[in-house]
Amino acid sequence: MIVLLAIACLPKGPDASGTEFEETATVEVDRPSGMVHDGVFTDETYGLSVPLLEGWVAEAGPSSGLMRVALRHVSTDTLAEFWVFEGRTLTPRLREGCDWTFQDAGRPHSISEEVLVALCTPTDPASRRVFGTLFLVDDYIVQIETHAPNDALIEGKDAADRVIRQVRWRP
Repeated sequence: MIVLLAIACLPKGPDASGTEFEETATVEVDRPSGMVHDGVFTDETYGLSVPLLEGWVAEAGPSSGLMRVALRHVSTDTLAEFWVFEGRTLTPRLREGCDWTFQDAGRPHSISEEVLVALCTPTDPASRRVFGTLFLVDDYIVQIETHAPNDALIEGKDAADRVIRQVRWRP
């Protein structure tokens, strides 16, 4: 009996005490740039609002990234990416494998009077063309890239243009 009491009183190892924990690596996960509520994606940092019209699905970019949200039009497989970066010069950002072969002033929009439209022609003819719409908003450039598949170029561009006309920016 004394032996059992002595064994019970011995110090316990770290696993038995429950007070010491193994050190584990902490993985930082970047949260999304925004969320969809009532059919509208709203960026939490910039206040960029993009409606999710019928047939579109959204995937938020990371809160620390330049790409804020990507929308996919299901029936045409058109991708519309919404980018925000600092700057005051309406110049499309460089794209690998694609050259901005056309740029011209666009029509004024509710978020900016200064608008540029552009076309990025891929070096591989089988790749998608990229239609750019850029807005100067305060000290930011909002660049919306429409990636329409070659077999649905007109339908995809039209679908994306309907979304772009409804984009809003909250200062």
